[in-house]
Amino acid sequence: MWLVSLRRRSLGVAAVIGVAAAVAVNLLTANFPGPEEVGDADLAALAGRVVAIDPGHGGVDSGAKYHGLVEKELTLAISLRLAETLRQNGATVVLTREADIDYYTRGKGGKRSDLCRRVEMINSSGAAVFVSIHTNAIRGGRWSGAEVYYCPGKDENKMLAETMQQALKNFPPGNKRQAKEDSRILVLKDTTIPGVLVETGFLSNPGEAALLADPAYQQKLAGQIARALAYHFSHNVAR
Repeated sequence: MWLVSLRRRSLGVAAVIGVAAAVAVNLLTANFPGPEEVGDADLAALAGRVVAIDPGHGGVDSGAKYHGLVEKELTLAISLRLAETLRQNGATVVLTREADIDYYTRGKGGKRSDLCRRVEMINSSGAAVFVSIHTNAIRGGRWSGAEVYYCPGKDENKMLAETMQQALKNFPPGNKRQAKEDSRILVLKDTTIPGVLVETGFLSNPGEAALLADPAYQQKLAGQIARALAYHFSHNVAR
């Protein structure tokens, strides 16, 4: 009887904790937009804004390679499409690279030198926000979905990341990934302006890799990232 009573108490406590966790999640996400709200954002909010775009990898650093595709080529293609969309709507764009180049230095620490140069370019760009574009990869082909990373410490980072993640809910359809904080990513932690890193999808997933290589899909990605930025400027920050 005592064991049954104890088990009932444990179940009761677990239920209370479960409800409390659900309430906490609802409170944390209550102020963030849904995919439809972000998708309806007016791109006119981009006019007069300065945005920095960092196409991941480049030059000697190819990034991930899967299914005959190379990350550095896809990140540049998506970034250039995003830059064009932003410019068409009145924004000024600063790119850390516009071709297949890198900022590596000879000897030990070459990768860090590359990243530090990108950070310097972003910090001196005069941009209001930045977006670093990447593709994800992991062994095994079952993982999928665009995912947004941000560095904790600035409230605006989280607001931008949550908005961006909502904008990418259908990339691909059924994507259930959530924005994630990460204080170890150099391009996020050492920059002085708000920004996010967008993993646009898993290159290791054959189906998603085919989508990421599709110019039409790249344009849709760029369009949604632009919508997220427009929503952020018009709802999350003041002019």
